[in-house]
Amino acid sequence: MSHDYFRESALVGIALLSGLVGASAHAAFPEKPITIVVSAAPGGSPDILARLIGRHLADKVGQPVHIDNKPGGAGNIASSYVARARPDGYTLYVATDVISINQTLFKERGYDALTSFAPIVQAIEAPQIFAVRPGVPADNLRGFIEIAKQSPGKYALASPAIGTTGQLGVLMLQNQAEIELNPVVYRSAQPALTDVLGNHADGIIVTLAPALPYIKENRLKPIAVSTKSRTAVLPDVPTFVEQGLPRFEFGSWQGFVAPAGTPDAVIATLNTAINEILADPEVKKTLEEQAFDVIGGKPDDFGTVIKSSIASWADVIRANDLEGKS
Repeated sequence: MSHDYFRESALVGIALLSGLVGASAHAAFPEKPITIVVSAAPGGSPDILARLIGRHLADKVGQPVHIDNKPGGAGNIASSYVARARPDGYTLYVATDVISINQTLFKERGYDALTSFAPIVQAIEAPQIFAVRPGVPADNLRGFIEIAKQSPGKYALASPAIGTTGQLGVLMLQNQAEIELNPVVYRSAQPALTDVLGNHADGIIVTLAPALPYIKENRLKPIAVSTKSRTAVLPDVPTFVEQGLPRFEFGSWQGFVAPAGTPDAVIATLNTAINEILADPEVKKTLEEQAFDVIGGKPDDFGTVIKSSIASWADVIRANDLEGKS
């Protein structure tokens, strides 16, 4: 046999071995722990979602899943951290509509909502709840608007952070009801709720999940929900639309993204795993009990939601002359 034959055989063997190594490396994902970054403190709705999905994801992929809470900076601290992370699938992010809001609200963010992230899957959509402390002398939206008009600037309404739907919701309420409130912005949902429960603020607009336990304990009085229809978990609480504000309607979305440049195969693996988790009857029931509507779907579907959300919230931000002011 010639030397050329042995040389060709060796090259074929190396190529086959390289292919096997490449396939093995791809099949191994994940081969180390995954971290899910959250822009809210423990107890906020993104944290609730991250811990539930993370627990099941760990079981499904056979690797630990850690939750890394990075609150503050109107969500920009966590968002920019993930945007700079290695695009290998081991750093994920519970992205909320805050990334779309901040696209217009902030000049400097450290990321771009459309180009810095690779969408994986939209997990949920949820209503915002307007709730007040029990001592506030109003049981419905009309009653609250009346007392707010009688005492301009008296009633302090808390919201989770700058750039959240809660903060913009307070501004929408002022604009559409033609009242003057005292908006108070916190670092995240939990300290905002704590101040309302401690009578340091009069009410809050926040994603329903973290407020729901206090509503069930009668420590918060629900006034209205922000979605077009009532939520099944609080069927007796009317919407803003029902109570005379026809343009006050929005939901809050949350989902999972990775840094831009994460391989398509890794995104596909994560998309499949999280969709399977969302379809699990026990997980679905748990999310629905938190007033989350389970969504799921393809990465491109979530990308479309992020893009359309930028446009819709830009209108609210510009109406309140907030564009690029932060």
